[in-house]
Amino acid sequence: MTRKIFFVIILLSTALFAQNDYVKIDNNVYQFLERMEALHIISDYNSFEIPKPREEIAHYLKEVISNESRLDKIDHQILHDLKTEFEFDMYGTLNNSQSYIDSTYDLFSQKAKYFYSYVKPDKINLFVNLVGEGQVISQNDFENKTNLHTEIGVVGGELRGTLFNKFGFYLRGTNGNVFGNKTVAELRPDIKYNFKYSLDQAAGFFDETEGYLTADFNYLKLKFGRDQMQIGYGPIKSIIDDNSPEFDYLGMNIDYDFFHFSYFHGKLLGESYFQPDSIQGGINVVAEKYIGYHRISFDVTKKFNFGAGEMIIYGDRPMDLSYLNPFAFYKSVEHSGQDRDNSFLFFDAVDRSFEGLKIYSTLLIDDIDFGKIGTGWYGNQTLFDIGIFSSNLYKILPMDFGLEFTKVDPYVHTHRTANSNFTNLGYNLGSILKPNSEMYNINLNYRLTYRINLAADFSYILHGANPVKADGTIINVGGDESLGHRTFDALGSRVLDGDLEYSRILTALLTYEPIKQYIFTIKLIYLNESLQNSIKNNQVQSYFTLSIKL
Repeated sequence: MTRKIFFVIILLSTALFAQNDYVKIDNNVYQFLERMEALHIISDYNSFEIPKPREEIAHYLKEVISNESRLDKIDHQILHDLKTEFEFDMYGTLNNSQSYIDSTYDLFSQKAKYFYSYVKPDKINLFVNLVGEGQVISQNDFENKTNLHTEIGVVGGELRGTLFNKFGFYLRGTNGNVFGNKTVAELRPDIKYNFKYSLDQAAGFFDETEGYLTADFNYLKLKFGRDQMQIGYGPIKSIIDDNSPEFDYLGMNIDYDFFHFSYFHGKLLGESYFQPDSIQGGINVVAEKYIGYHRISFDVTKKFNFGAGEMIIYGDRPMDLSYLNPFAFYKSVEHSGQDRDNSFLFFDAVDRSFEGLKIYSTLLIDDIDFGKIGTGWYGNQTLFDIGIFSSNLYKILPMDFGLEFTKVDPYVHTHRTANSNFTNLGYNLGSILKPNSEMYNINLNYRLTYRINLAADFSYILHGANPVKADGTIINVGGDESLGHRTFDALGSRVLDGDLEYSRILTALLTYEPIKQYIFTIKLIYLNESLQNSIKNNQVQSYFTLSIKL
């Protein structure tokens, strides 16, 4: 009885903030839908921006079901699993689900599991889950002849729901602890930049939270909160990736037939330092910093999509109302604001004309003077990537593969003022690629069974690092996003100038879900690097993870 009263209190306290939630970026449904898109089994799906609303995911799954006869045996079974996971979103039923308050709850059931669920059709629904994760990380460093490992445990919960099929919420909170080597634990970026962990590494404690509110008015969707996002095509996103901490933002999306518009304005973390204070014991000072983003795209044909967008980074002042306006040209607004900020313009395109093959490309312009193209002038700063995703072997092998090339000019993502560069808490908002780099990537994805997936990825990265003299003086060639062009730096800097570094990264990932919502992963990373100052890095990292949602 006490337990039921507890959940009624939760229900009443959240009913006013209920929400249509979004599907997290690590859900395997995105990989499935990307394959369906390439095979022309679904149409109008665009993977440039994720996460996507559950309602939208359900729409595409229904489209796959209508073309189910075209699926191979393994994808038939994957679709069956996804129909279980998204049953309520597709049909409003819970026939293949169970909750803890039911007397028949089975921990080893293949049904979707909820710790608590409540549904009143067309009025309100609420789903609560407990989440847990155990992970062992090992690092075998061949150069230093060391073999270190650590254990990590995470527990927490999440809840989501909707009100009147229009408004919704999502809330997730977790606490974790590192039990082994603290340095190895920092191979996980979310631990490395976690404030509680950085405050007292000896304790090993870290925490995370994400959550948001949304409103869905059919063609118009609003969102306020924080979660991880990815923007860009391919396995390594060219615009926004999950390399930096999550940040809070206010977002809006408009979708109507062939026309798509997206916008968000977010709060970032700028430069930080500790200010000693004999009375208060010291204060953490973090500079104000913000990001604005908007993009418009068109389905030129059923097989070809073209998009154009802008981003703006600004800081050292309160939120600027000029950039809260979704329908303005950021570059012109920046000029009218006396050219204090860092603006980006980008274009993207994807073509699916050939069944089983997707070709994509993105061009980001940080700054450019067309009259100086080809001269090596430091102000010409562009990022360009082009790649393919192929399922052409679909009728022969259950395998997808991709190829991608990315070039990042010197000084891309940098700015003359530190709190306007393209970082959040000092971490690049984009991928792991630094300015003044090139990357060649190949990736494979093989579906051994509908519950066992094997993926492999190889990246060859060239980077021109800023040389450092014996006295510590930095020769700036545009190889570090935290250091913009200075008045005394050379005017010319070509791609891969500086100290040339090589990185070879081979990743293998095995994912196994023996029981619904019990996911076991093995991830192996072989890293071989030749860095400036004759530094060699040769190591294998291994991650063994069990994730559970009840």
